[in-house]
Amino acid sequence: MKSVAKLSIRMAFSCLLALIPLVAGAVTVDGLYRAQVPVANTSASAQQAAYREGLRQVLMRVSGNREIVDSEEVAPLLDEAESLLQSYQFQRSPDGSDELLMTFGSVGVNRALADLQVPVWGANRPLTLSWIAVDSGRDRWVLTRDDDGLNERGRWARAFSEAAVKRGLPMVLPSSDVRNNRDLVSEIRGQFMDSLRAEASGYSHNLMTVVNISRRGSSWEARWLLEGPAFSETGEIRGEPSSEAVAVAVVDAWSDLLADRYSVDAGQVSESQRVDLVIDDIATVEDYGAVMSSLQRMTPVVSAGPVQASVDETTMRVAFSGELSVLKEYIALDKRFEPVAGEVEAVGVASQPSQSAADMSASTVGQAPDAGRQPEAAENPTASTEAAPQEGNQPVGDQGADVGLNYRPAASDAESADAGSDQDFESLYPVLHYRWVGDGAAQAAAE
Repeated sequence: MKSVAKLSIRMAFSCLLALIPLVAGAVTVDGLYRAQVPVANTSASAQQAAYREGLRQVLMRVSGNREIVDSEEVAPLLDEAESLLQSYQFQRSPDGSDELLMTFGSVGVNRALADLQVPVWGANRPLTLSWIAVDSGRDRWVLTRDDDGLNERGRWARAFSEAAVKRGLPMVLPSSDVRNNRDLVSEIRGQFMDSLRAEASGYSHNLMTVVNISRRGSSWEARWLLEGPAFSETGEIRGEPSSEAVAVAVVDAWSDLLADRYSVDAGQVSESQRVDLVIDDIATVEDYGAVMSSLQRMTPVVSAGPVQASVDETTMRVAFSGELSVLKEYIALDKRFEPVAGEVEAVGVASQPSQSAADMSASTVGQAPDAGRQPEAAENPTASTEAAPQEGNQPVGDQGADVGLNYRPAASDAESADAGSDQDFESLYPVLHYRWVGDGAAQAAAE
C-alpha cells in the first residue's frame, strides 16, 4: 500500500442533523459520487490534482474500503480520474480560497471498481442513531443535532458530521431536548442498552451506536458499541489528539464494518443500472398501461416491469443506461409522475453558504466529456424549462451547491417481514418514490 498525506477537506459545514419521521427500511444516500477539493488556482495541473483527490474520496465512499484507494492497483485509475468526471464547478469558499466541486459518473465508478474486483457499497444504507457522550474533564454532555456553534459542543458535532460525510455513512444525532439530560449521560456512559433503546424509539434509525469519549491527559480516548438487528460490535481507540481525529477513527471503524457487511460483489455490477420506482396511486389497468408506456418511451430505459404490487403502491424495476440524474430528468418531463416530497428533512451535513453574486460570476462550471446522454428535452428550449427532480432534499437554508450528503427514506413494503432487515441495505442502486397523477388516477380519486 502506498502511504499518502492525510486528506485535508475544507468545507464550511452547518450541522443539520434533523429528526426525521419513522421509516422501516434503509435510507437512500444522495451525494456519494460528489466531492469538494481545495485548489491553489485554476490551472490545468491544479485541476488534474483535484480530479485525482476527488475520485479518491468517491472511491472510498462507494467501496467502503480505506485501503483500496491507496493501493497500487487503484493508482492508474486515479491518474485517469478526468475520464470518470461528469461535471465540475469552481467555487470560492467563505474565506476566499478556491475549491473545485465535482460529480463523477456512478456507472463508470461502479464499473471501474468491479473491474478491480472491489465490492461496491450501494446507495441504500442503514441510518445510524448515535448516542455520543463527551467527558472533557470539566463537563459532560451528549452531542445533539443542534450543536452547531463555535464552542466545544459544536466542534465535536461537526467533527462527527464531517467524518460521516467523508465515508458516506448516514448518521443522525438526537434532538436538543436531551442536551441537559444528566440521566442520559449516565445511561450512555454505563451502556444501559435497554434504557437507550427506549429513548431511541422516538427516532428514525436502523442501527444504534453508543460512544463514550473521555480526555486522558493531553489526548482523547473513545469506547463504542454499534448495534444492528442481527449483530453487535464494540471497539476502542486511544491517544487521539483532537475531536476531529477521534471522530474520523470512530466513523472509519463503523464504516469498515458496515461496508464489509452490506457491500455487493463486483460480479453484480452490470453495464445497465437498475432502480426501483415505487409508484403510489396506480388505481386502474389504464393507469398501469400509461405508466409502462411512458417508461418504455424514455431513451435511457432499457427495460421496465413490475416486481411488487399492493393496494397502495406498485414497484417497477427499471434497467437504464447512463446516469440516474438523466433518467430522473426524463421522468420529470412527464408531469404525471409526481415526486413524493416532504417525507424526510435533510439529514447530514450541508454545503457551504451560498456564494455572493460577485463570487458566482467568478465561478467556472464545466461539463466533462462523454458525461452521458442528455434528455432530448435538453435540446428543446420549451421542454428544457420544465424542472427535473432534485438530487435528494436540499438542506434548509442552503442555496449553494450541495456537496454534502442528503438522506431520504428508501421506499419499501412496510408490511413485509423483511422491512428494516439486512436485505434493505444489500442493494446496489437507489429507490425512487413517485405518485401517479394521470387521468385514470384522478378519475378514480374523484369516484
